[in-house]
Formats: sequence, structure tokens, C-alpha cells
Amino acid sequence: TARHDLSVDVSMQVETGPKAAGLMKTYLQAMPPLRPLAFVLKYFLASRGLNEPYSGGVGSYLLQLMIVSFLQHRERDAYNFRQPIPYNLGCLLLEFLELYGMDFNYLTTAISVRYDGYYFPKGSKKEQFWTQGRPFLLAMENPLEPTMDVGKPSFKMQTIQRSMEVAFKVLLAHVTEPARIEADSILASILPPTQEMKRRQLDVAGANDCGAHGPRRNNGDPYRRKRQRTV
Repeated sequence: TARHDLSVDVSMQVETGPKAAGLMKTYLQAMPPLRPLAFVLKYFLASRGLNEPYSGGVGSYLLQLMIVSFLQHRERDAYNFRQPIPYNLGCLLLEFLELYGMDFNYLTTAISVRYDGYYFPKGSKKEQFWTQGRPFLLAMENPLEPTMDVGKPSFKMQTIQRSMEVAFKVLLAHVTEPARIEADSILASILPPTQEMKRRQLDVAGANDCGAHGPRRNNGDPYRRKRQRTV
């Protein structure tokens, strides 16, 4: 069989698995920014080895719930202050990193995405959402099992928080003083491009060049046209 370097999670006899997938499909349809933000942030964590729950990282389900909660509260703030909410993905990424990297109180606050999203004190459900010796964990209620804490396995949350804080400050520096920082891509300053990304970038650039100037019949050989004329 061909090797594709794809990571796959397989769950056996877990009834909430298909339900969680269906729930996320509903959120994806209701929240257009959820999908691109999940792609970027998933790679952001994976490039730092912080995307696997079994090693203390943030898994896909927890990450998507974090994004859903962020978008819920942002939408509510826009409604309360009667301000339109433009879906600028760059701004959303910055605000997400600022929230979970600098502003969110991990020690006292838990998250629920039920009922359009809300925060609640960890102490109000101490048995489920307070971990002795690890008060810094992100407490995230499972919307399908409200007594289950999705964030409990992510014991590297302090490292993840610091990574998001640094990423926010780096991106903010590019946005506020772009002339003083040289970079081909602002996003590349926090997301290291892979060889596959570079190859696709060259393919896209080649396709655009071909579309703008027509097919390059000489295959890049500057002498071929001259030889054709002398025949």
C-alpha cells in the first residue's frame, strides 16, 4: 500500500464518537471561520509537537471546541455592542491567540459551548473540572457529556499557552511595524513551511505564470527559440 503520512485516530466502542463528528459538522455549517482557523491552529500545534492528547497536547476535538467558544463569545460581544462582525481570518487568528495565550484565566474558569456558549467557575463543579496539582489545565465541558472534561488530558497547557502568547506577539509586531520586519509571509513567522507547502507554492506560481503569459514552449531554455529560428 502507498504511504501517505496521514495520522488517523481509531475509536472502538465509543458511542460519542459519531455524535461528536455530527456536532462538529453542525458547527462548521453555522460558523464559516471555524474550518480555516482549525486548519491553521492544528498545524501550529503540530509543528511544535503539541497536538496529541496522549502526550499532553491539544487534540482536534478540544481545539475545535476552543474555537467554537471563542467565536460564540465574539459574536455575542458584537451583538451586545451593536457592532458588525467582519470575518477577517487574520484578525480572528490574532484574537484567538490573544485570548488563550494572554487573557483567559485557566486557574478559575471553565468553558461550555452549550446554550450558545458561556464560562463558569471551576469550583462550581469541582469534582469534574478541578484537577489537584494541575490547576492550570483548560477545563472544557464536553457538550455531549456535560460531566466530562475534554481538556483534562492536555497536561502541557502551560507550554501551549506560552506558545500562543509568543505567536500573538510575533504576529502583532508584523502588523504594527511591517516596514521594520522583513518577511516573505507574515504567517510563516509562526508556521514553518513544509517541503510540501513549498512545492505547492511553486506549482501555483508556475500555473499563474503560465496563465498570464501563455504556455512556455521552450521549457525554460533561452537558446531553444534561437535554434528554432536558425533551422
